[in-house]
Amino acid sequence: MAASRVRGVAGRRKGARREMESGPAIFVGVVFALFGGGLLVWTATRVRHRAPVAHGVNPVASAVLASVAALVALEVGGWCLTLVRGAREAPGRGARLGRAGNR
Repeated sequence: MAASRVRGVAGRRKGARREMESGPAIFVGVVFALFGGGLLVWTATRVRHRAPVAHGVNPVASAVLASVAALVALEVGGWCLTLVRGAREAPGRGARLGRAGNR
């Protein structure tokens, strides 16, 4: 068997980029982005009004922890949205159609 034909886990080529289907990637990305953005705005508002972010905890530690959680959620949401495949990149749609078929 030639080295170029060796496949990795579940039939994927080695080094191939793993991509999600569009529907779940968009949903999860938007959910994480909305949660992260909302948590960041809420934390900033609580800190600006000098209100506790979490009761019974050091105010600085709770603000930092909430901000880090918000930024991580925003990052995960952005990462999921980068996995969305466009219609031109979908498998089964040959590149030939994009070149000569648009006249």
